[in-house]
Parts: sequence; C-alpha cells; structure tokens
Amino acid sequence: RTHILRIQNQIMLASATCTAFIETSAQCAQRRSSQFYASSSSSLASSSLASSSSSRVRRLYGFPSRHDLSTLALRNTITSRHHRHHRGIPTMAASKRPKKQRENIYTQPDIGTTPYQMKDDLPAVGPEFDLSQKEQPQPYFGAKKQSQEKIIDMSPEMFDKLINIFRTKDEEEWIGLLASSEKWYDLCDGLFARIEERVEKVDEDPTVKNRDEEELLLARLLRKLKETHARCTNYRDLVLELLEKDDDVLEGFVPLRRGEFTSEFFGYLTHKIESANETKDLEMTTNLARIASRVLGIVEQFDEASRDQQLLDNAAENFQELLKVETVQDMDSKINELASTGKLDPALMLTAAKAYMSVKESPYVEEEVKDVMVHLYSKMRDTVGRQQPKEVRILKLVLSVDDPIEQRNMLEQAFTPGPELENVDGNEDMLWCTPENMLQTIEVILEAREQSVLKTSLGGDAARMMAPEIIERMKGLKNLIQDQFV
Repeated sequence: RTHILRIQNQIMLASATCTAFIETSAQCAQRRSSQFYASSSSSLASSSLASSSSSRVRRLYGFPSRHDLSTLALRNTITSRHHRHHRGIPTMAASKRPKKQRENIYTQPDIGTTPYQMKDDLPAVGPEFDLSQKEQPQPYFGAKKQSQEKIIDMSPEMFDKLINIFRTKDEEEWIGLLASSEKWYDLCDGLFARIEERVEKVDEDPTVKNRDEEELLLARLLRKLKETHARCTNYRDLVLELLEKDDDVLEGFVPLRRGEFTSEFFGYLTHKIESANETKDLEMTTNLARIASRVLGIVEQFDEASRDQQLLDNAAENFQELLKVETVQDMDSKINELASTGKLDPALMLTAAKAYMSVKESPYVEEEVKDVMVHLYSKMRDTVGRQQPKEVRILKLVLSVDDPIEQRNMLEQAFTPGPELENVDGNEDMLWCTPENMLQTIEVILEAREQSVLKTSLGGDAARMMAPEIIERMKGLKNLIQDQFV
C-alpha cells in the first residue's frame, strides 16, 4: 500500500509539472506576440484556449487543482517520512536540502542610469594626479618613525661654501662645528678631495689674484682640518667607549687614560650634549650628561690626589695591607677600621679602582681572584657611601624617582622620626632627617652649582654639563618642602 501511494504521488506531481510547463509556454508566447500589435488578439485567444484545455485535463483525470498543489506536497512529504521512519529508511534533514539562492536586487547594476558599455570599449581614463604632492597622514601615537635616506649635497659648490665657513671661523670653533654636525663624517672625504683639487688647479682660477698665497692657505687649511678631524674621531670613539662601560669600572678606567681627558675633549662633549638637546633626544642627552659629570668628578679627584705623592704612597700601602688578609671577614673588618680612622680617602679608592678594572678585564686572572677583588671594591664603595651625610643619601634616593606623588610620599617617610638602622635586609639603611636640614642641603648644592658655572675650570664644565632635569627636580623638591613641610 505504501508503494502504491508513493507511485500515485509521483504521478500527481508529474502531471502538475506538465501543467505548469504548459502555462509557462503560453505566457512566453503571449509576451512574444505582444511586440506586434496586429496579432495581439489571436495570441490572447490561444492563451485562453491553453488555459481552458489545461483545466479540462485536470478535471477529466481527477488531478488536484493548482490551488491544492502546496497542500498536497506537504501532506505527501509528511506521509513519506512517516513510512520511511517505520521501515527504517533514512530521511534527509530539512536543513541539508539545497536552497535556491535569491538574486539580490540591490547588488545588480542600475540599468536605467548606468550607460551601456561594450566589451571592446576601453575604460574611461581620468585626469592624472601627482601623488607625491599628497599630504602624508600624521603618524599615530607610538608609531615607529620610518627611516628616511639622507640626501646629502656633494656638489663642488657646496664644498666651496664649507671651505669659506672654515676659513672665516677660528680654529677653536672647529671642534664645535664638527661635534654638532650629523653629516660631517659623510662630507669629510669629499671636502678634503675638493680642497686638494683647488690646490692643484689654483693656477687655472681667474678669481685668485695672489695664487701662491692662496695655495699656501688652502694647504694649511687642509692640514689643520685633517688634524681636527682625527682628534674628533678619537673623542667620538672615547665617548662611545665610556657609554659602554659600567659605572663601577669608570673609577679605574679614567685614571689609566687620564691624558685623553683634556679640556678640548670636555668641550667636544659639551657640544654633543647641546646638539642632542636641540634634536630633542632626551635619552642621549641624559646619558651624555651623566657620563660627563661622572668622568669630571673622577678626574678632579685623581688630579687632587696626584698633587701629593705622599698621599698616593700611603694609599698604596693601605691597599697592600687589605690584600694580605686571609679571610673575607678580616677584609671587611680592615675596611671598617680604615673608614673609622679616616684613611678610606679618594686616593685609596682610586688605587682600588685601578686594580679592580685591571683584574676584571684581564683574561689571565683566575676567577677566585676576580671574586675577591669584586667583593673588596664593592665593600669599599658601600663604606664610602655610608660616610656621606644622611641628607645627601636621602636626596639621591628621592631624585632617582620620576613620579612627584611618590617623591612626596618618600619625603614624608624621611621626615618621620624613628630609629636609624643599618644593613636592614642586607643592603638597606633606615634613615631620617628634618625638613630644615634637607632644605639647607638643597640650597647649598644649587648655590655651589650656580657659582661653578661661572668658572672656566673642569669644575665649571662639570656644573654646566650637569643634567638639566636633575636641577629642575631639585628645584621642585625645594618648593615642595617649603610649601608643605616647613
């Protein structure tokens, strides 16, 4: 019975499909015939005849009408699924049936407004624009700057302008010109070649009146420029080497190469700091200022200790006594003894720094000896640091913080009276001071700095190259203490 019902359903669906095909053919014929006005009546007649004939066929054979096709299809589908389920025949899920894709009328071209274009037609060509003149978008915050190739003018006219500049400037100003220029090392070879060319062709220059004098002046300029260039190259390499050194090695490195740290070197370093500050390179400005002040301080200590040969001899003897101890504990006790008697002076620190640097950088020294020297030098530096006034030690700690709120909290803790303890947790000291003493210490440092700026000695250079940010922080701390703690 189920088989017979399925066959009947298929026959009904096939007849309905035939009927729909007949109607579709009649409609197509009607649209084609409507193009000719003369035959419109005959086409309408044939369309009605086809419709009436299809109705007679459906009534004659007892087939359902077009109105009942959807209901019949749904009933047959449910019946077929019911019998398939009881007979164990798998059925297709509705979601897996392929769906007919509808055409989206909103994505179709607008036939009424868009002009028709043949396939062989060429596309329309608009006006040409110079994209190089287009304004580039501003970089977003945090975006890395794209590296741009340096465009350097290497023409003879440009080199002639540089020659005139160097001839009008004093030789003392050449160091500043070379230190401040970012393109000097790209231009120097071309400039030297241009001067040599002008020396060789001085007889062919019609603008020169005294050719012998001009030749001598150009030759002297070339020789002096090459000498200044060589010195600036050495200063540049020395600055790079200082930036790579650790702070604990500088105290031994600077005395060993004291002859290279001349006044001209510090003048070169001053121009480098000013150039970095003008280009808004904050990191380089801070590093150069830190190195400059640190090296100048070591140079002054070394020069002061070198004036008294007896002081250097005593420092060497004390250092030999430190090396004769048998244990690390005895070494620490000896250092504390020297500090209590006032013998842990800058001369002894410079002697220890030299020995520490030579041992640390030597590949032939055993690791045990290096460890002993590291402990010895670190202990001596810690002991010397504890000999500083407690206001200075607290001020250094507060200045190392950037956040103003955290600075205020640290000052509030430092101005709170309490017990003073040393070596808390191994490497910390608990200190406190009064706001008046801290304010007095800041005022003394700022006044000494302003007076040193006016000097022409190395101390004046150190004061002038002191990081401007540290000075501003110190002035800010002074105002903060005056407003809220005094």
